[in-house]
Amino acid sequence: MVVNFLCALKPLAADGAVLYLEAPGERRVRLFIHVATASPPYVVSQQRAAEELKRRMGERPAVARMIDAAASRSGIETRSVVVPDADPSTATRFYSPDPTVPSPDTKQRMMMYKKWANTLSVAAVTDVLKVTGLEPSSINRLITVSCTGFSAPNFDHHLISTLGLSPGVQRTHIGFMGCAATLVGFTSVLESLRNGGGERRTTLLVSVELCSLHLQTEPTRDNILANMIFADGCGAALFSTAEGIPAQARIVETSSHIFPASTEFMGWEIGNHGFEMMLSSQLPEIIEQQAVPVAKQMIGRLGLSPERIRYWALHPGGRAIIDALQAGLQLTDEQTEPSRAVLRQYGNMSSASILFVLKELFSRSRMQADDWLCAIAFGPGLSMELVLMKGS
Repeated sequence: MVVNFLCALKPLAADGAVLYLEAPGERRVRLFIHVATASPPYVVSQQRAAEELKRRMGERPAVARMIDAAASRSGIETRSVVVPDADPSTATRFYSPDPTVPSPDTKQRMMMYKKWANTLSVAAVTDVLKVTGLEPSSINRLITVSCTGFSAPNFDHHLISTLGLSPGVQRTHIGFMGCAATLVGFTSVLESLRNGGGERRTTLLVSVELCSLHLQTEPTRDNILANMIFADGCGAALFSTAEGIPAQARIVETSSHIFPASTEFMGWEIGNHGFEMMLSSQLPEIIEQQAVPVAKQMIGRLGLSPERIRYWALHPGGRAIIDALQAGLQLTDEQTEPSRAVLRQYGNMSSASILFVLKELFSRSRMQADDWLCAIAFGPGLSMELVLMKGS
């Protein structure tokens, strides 16, 4: 599915950004976005995480070497997580230090998810509302994104009751679509605003991912890789049909693609003791050989080539993923630095990551009239979402 639309983008501050969107073929509409993020309080270094994982997986030499290799190649220095186990000074543990004790079951993990999804989403949305000065009751549509937990009612209900959103706000949840889900959400936001019938509309998108709740200690390659790259975080973006605001960039096109015969490359299943990740070791090669040509085709629909695009927001799925995109698209180190900076400091926060990358990019640069920006993320399937923006 391809959706064409226009937007304008204006950085607010080092910790956020604003966008304005404008739909073609309709009356002039500006859709305002402020991007804010929230991280949990526990920060763990990659070195300490590796040592802890070795202990939990039995400290076999072959397994230890795999863990060390995954840590050293990850491109990650620190990650933020909701489990207190990351703090060596606390006696509180979510996962028992005794490897013979059964790990928390899925119900226990979902109870923890509910607590922290509520906390982090309120923090991110409070930041958005504070910066924009918008009243919570003016939000007409609430779109939530997550693939790391479920609860009914979920954090959308908590946001409504805690922050004073209208009880009549319309809600949509994008669940279990993996790391690409926030870019799917951008299209949903646009559709919600274009259906306003000329009335002022405001939409809030919130992505919460708590990957640390799904620690798996069976010493498999997939578990080692997942445990060494995934982390926790929340991003929120506020869209509104605001008038009289100067536009600085436009979203020109969004595109989606599902690769055939690719279900074994990335998967996410619900187990009895948390969710279980499947990641193919061939993923970077697949991205460079198959995803990059498709991305070039998507970009080419507008008569563009990667060389014409100055800014790139690449999902920080891991160093090898960014490396594959950089090599295939022939990007410079400067162009991939916003994604690498987020990866270094936060790790891979699944769908929330792209909001962290956009915030980082907007804090570094202000798009000029002829500047292009491309955002790319991948999800289970294997699927790819791509968004093109241009300065105005």
